Order: sequence, then structure tokens, then C-alpha cells
Amino acid sequence: MDIHPSAVIEEGAVIGEGCQIGPFCYVGAEVVLGKNNILHSHVVLDGRCEIGDENAFFSFACIGKNTQDQKYTGGSPGVKIGSRNAFREYATMHCATYDNDNTVIGDDCLIQAYCHVAHDCQLGNHVILSSGAKLSGHVEMGDHSIISGMTGVIQFVKVGEFAFVGGYAKLTSDIPPYCLADGIPAKVVTINKVGLERKGYSKSEIKQIYRAYRLMFKSDLVLPEIKNGLAQMDNAFASRLLEFIENSDKGILLK
Repeated sequence: MDIHPSAVIEEGAVIGEGCQIGPFCYVGAEVVLGKNNILHSHVVLDGRCEIGDENAFFSFACIGKNTQDQKYTGGSPGVKIGSRNAFREYATMHCATYDNDNTVIGDDCLIQAYCHVAHDCQLGNHVILSSGAKLSGHVEMGDHSIISGMTGVIQFVKVGEFAFVGGYAKLTSDIPPYCLADGIPAKVVTINKVGLERKGYSKSEIKQIYRAYRLMFKSDLVLPEIKNGLAQMDNAFASRLLEFIENSDKGILLK
């Protein structure tokens, strides 16, 4: 371990081997750090905060402070962070609201400068929040999903895996997997073809996704007919989209 003399490590904190903690950092008593994490200068880790290995926290990132939810009445909510994530300058992530609940980020995510991850959010693996993106409470983001810069997401919205939301957007409805959304409020405009290609999806797989997308967003069918059409497709991607619709809390802007 390499801990700068000006850093404050409260009694009770667990610091894994190989961690580097820079000048003027603060690590609270309930923080558990895995191996080989790097805290650049002026980082704050506090609250019941469980962190995996090989994460990087850049200057003025603040992780694990109490929720801003006014329903908070105490207890021991927390934060769970996986491995190999990066939290850039001034990024913030708050604890959950209720006792023993957690705000969660998986592995290999990039939380860029000035982003906020609010209470009870659940982020998968390989998620990207571009600079200035803000997630309200209880937002869910699937693996490989991306929120572009300065976009705001309201409470309880779900963003499916491999979805992409454009910059300066306002996200008030759920965005299905594999789709690209933009606007104020954001609406699905096409599939995330470039993102899917970069992740190794074949032309035939992308064609299957596009067939399901056309049924959902380019037909004159109403929701029950869309669900029936997706169910009849011999297509794993259509089945996933149907599952997402069935579990949508905020609804999907289909037209």
C-alpha cells in the first residue's frame, strides 16, 4: 500500500493490498477497499461502501455519502462497486435510501467528470456515463449501455443493454435494449447499429434486431399487437425486447 501522509483513513476502514491513496483523500470507517485501487488527490469514500479491485477514483470524486432522498430515515444503506471502474473528476454516487439496500455499479464502467449516480441506481457492466450526465434515483442501466453528456434521466427509468442515449437529452421513458434515443423528451430513433457492430454483433444478428425495431416503432400496430408480433418472431432479440416491455415501469414511447 502507498498512503500519502495527508490522507485521512478512519479506524475500521479496510484497505486492500496494493492500493494507492493520494494527498488529502478521506476514507470512512465503513469503507471496504479491494486490491490495487487508486485514489488520486482529494477523493472522498464514505458510508457503508464496498469496492472491488483495480478501480480508479480521480480528484474530487465523492462516493458513498447519504442519499438526497427525503424519505431517508436512517439505518445502514450502502454502495457496492465492482472492479476496474473509473470515476472521473467530481463524479458523485450516493448510498441507497433504505436500510441494507445498495446503490450498485458493476464492472468495467466509466463514470466521467461531473456525473451523478443517485440513490438506489443499479448499473450493469461496461456502462458509460459521459460528462455531466445525471441519473435520478432507482434508474437501471443494462450492460454496455451509454448515456451521453449533459443528459438527465428521471426516477425509475430503465435503459436496456446496448442502448445509447444522445447528448443534452431528457430521458423520461424506458429505452429498450439495442436502441438509440435522442431528444427532449428522448424518443427511440433507430437501433444502435454502430455500437452493436463495435461489440461484435454480426450482420444477421443486427438484421434480426432491426426487424423487431421496425415492428415496435415503424408499424401502425398498437401495443398488444406489437407484443404478439414479437412473441411470434423466431428471434432471441425480439424475445428480449418483449421481456423488456413486459417489465417496463415508466412505459416506452412507441410512437
